[in-house]
Amino acid sequence: MPIGEAVLSSFMQALFKKVIATAFGELKLPQDVAEELEKLSSSLSTIQAHLEDAEERQLKDKAARSWLAKLKDVAYEMDDLLDDYAAEALRSKLEGPSSDNHLSKVRSCFCCFWFNTCLFNHKILQDIKKVEEKLNRLVKEREIIGPNMISATDRKEIKERPETSSIIDDSSVFGREEDKETIVKMLLDQNNSNHANLSILPIVGMGGLGKTTLTQLVYNDTRIKEHFQLRVWLCISENFDQMKLTKETIESVASECESAISGVSSVTTNMNLLQEDLSKKLKGKRFLLVLDDVWNEDSEKWGTYRRALLTGGKGSRIVVTTRNKNVGKLMGGMTPYFLNQLSDNDCWSLFRSYAFVDGNSSTHPNLEMIGMEIVKKLKGLPLAAKAIGSLLCSQDTEDDWKNVLRSEIWELPSDKNNILPALRLSYNHLPAILKRCFAFCSAFHKDYVFEKDRLVQIWMALGFIQPQRRRRMEEIGSSYFDELLSRSFFQHHKGGYVMHDAMHDLAQSVSIHECLRLDDLRNNSSSARSARHLSFSCNNRSQTSFEAFLEFKRARTLLLLSGYKSITSSIPSDLFLKLRYLHVLELNRRDITELPDSIGSLKMLRYLNLSGTGIAMLPSSIGRLFSLQILKLKNCHQLDYLPQSITNLVNLRWLEARTELVTGIARIGNLMNSWMNSWSVQTKDTRSVN
Repeated sequence: MPIGEAVLSSFMQALFKKVIATAFGELKLPQDVAEELEKLSSSLSTIQAHLEDAEERQLKDKAARSWLAKLKDVAYEMDDLLDDYAAEALRSKLEGPSSDNHLSKVRSCFCCFWFNTCLFNHKILQDIKKVEEKLNRLVKEREIIGPNMISATDRKEIKERPETSSIIDDSSVFGREEDKETIVKMLLDQNNSNHANLSILPIVGMGGLGKTTLTQLVYNDTRIKEHFQLRVWLCISENFDQMKLTKETIESVASECESAISGVSSVTTNMNLLQEDLSKKLKGKRFLLVLDDVWNEDSEKWGTYRRALLTGGKGSRIVVTTRNKNVGKLMGGMTPYFLNQLSDNDCWSLFRSYAFVDGNSSTHPNLEMIGMEIVKKLKGLPLAAKAIGSLLCSQDTEDDWKNVLRSEIWELPSDKNNILPALRLSYNHLPAILKRCFAFCSAFHKDYVFEKDRLVQIWMALGFIQPQRRRRMEEIGSSYFDELLSRSFFQHHKGGYVMHDAMHDLAQSVSIHECLRLDDLRNNSSSARSARHLSFSCNNRSQTSFEAFLEFKRARTLLLLSGYKSITSSIPSDLFLKLRYLHVLELNRRDITELPDSIGSLKMLRYLNLSGTGIAMLPSSIGRLFSLQILKLKNCHQLDYLPQSITNLVNLRWLEARTELVTGIARIGNLMNSWMNSWSVQTKDTRSVN
């Protein structure tokens, strides 16, 4: 079942901070507006208490999902309101009554300006009150529905994966022999130690890649059994409790030694006694300890547990499986072993063993061909091959198999598919601030190659990046991306980055009706008209029309991607009057040759990418985009000059254009000097001038 509103809590946190910042910030609000914003912040604080419960229950509770959808609409309404107010305040400041020699003209202009400002403030005040009323109604609705208690079993099902053990049926494993041999040799190499007696090997990879399975193969290898005097397997998962972990290690060591001495672990809660007990049991013994599925990033917790392990014999090893390479780094591990996807052949062998009786597909040639196409979509993910193979084992019609082929992972039956829950655990562990950044990436099509800097700039324009003292926003956003990369949400690919298809499905599941790819007809339904982030990709010569975008009046993002072969219609003159909430606009089409003057009405626009278009001139109205931070004009070969009005873009921090376009503008140096700490000009020879 689609998750949909799972990203809302992080949005609400950001909105709460934004309301506070607006009420007490630099805008110098009228007192009545500031007071109303204070009341609104109180309502937001109240509703947060209901939000966590509703998000946990939405998978099984239709009422919770409906309530979250209504809350999301109100939250966006408030966010748009704040952005509108900030943009209008900036525009009023920059376009207010200017000096003039004719006194009566000055007075007339000032009166008109004052009157418009009062009208705008009154409207804002009324709109804030309406939003507050809606929030209060939602609080009452939630109280009437009641937070039906979710059972402990259900909570565990949502949050945790099942515990693992060291037992494995190696006949059902394909394509991991080379990985196994490499790791066995690393563990047996006596010179491969990063401590006197103990070394730690992290095995890193995204959820469902087979880290646990590979480690089970290694753990049960004959050479490993003969080399290590003790072998201990512990499944850690989310809760890294040092005392519990120490007790479990003692019990496992005692069991491995077949010791008749019970020790102190079963009766004491004294951590010192437990550590002394474990230290004695391990002393002088060469051991292999597997810590499966580690999420802990608290170095103090790890340090406390680790101290008792240092008495082991020389050559002792710890193997850690994790989705986050930073975990291994924190634990003082050697260079991580990054696990790759299975080859298509190995993935097919694994899929076939689950989908066909005795793994024999030859008796069903038609299903075999469909199955091979399904496997290509799985991109070497073993968990997906097992889950979908098992799902299809009991279905023997071509239509059933074709339906699975056409489906995304998140559309498959939830009761027979553990892929998405396994990946959802990675999402649950993300800091709230990163959840929106990740979910937004579903606006891009599968196999899209991301440029880190470009994605960070878009996040920045959408308000996803939270300021941190004196750090530049680009630097903060870069650290966000690096964190997602370290947690296996992205993978390196040919100078850029890609998302595994299953990760993309995860992003789509948590952002459904939030992000919409208009080229994907399955998702282009009437229920998706509230989408805020739109994209359109076209790899053929079909028509790209802007008419389809007009009904998404609350859209914040419009991306035209990979459509250089398509035929693009001219931009309607009123498009930007209707899509007035756009923050991000990217138009990568060679046959776009003109921008309408209405571009100047996008007072919330912060990111404009016209790279690769055939535009010959920019309208002077572009100088009214006072909120614009990023302007990209790379490979705009028909563009001979920039309008003088570009010097009005007081928030511009990145201009990507040919050198001669920039140097020909009078007073451009003043703009650069005004924003020396953040301004960059990217020229055609790729050097950055600061």
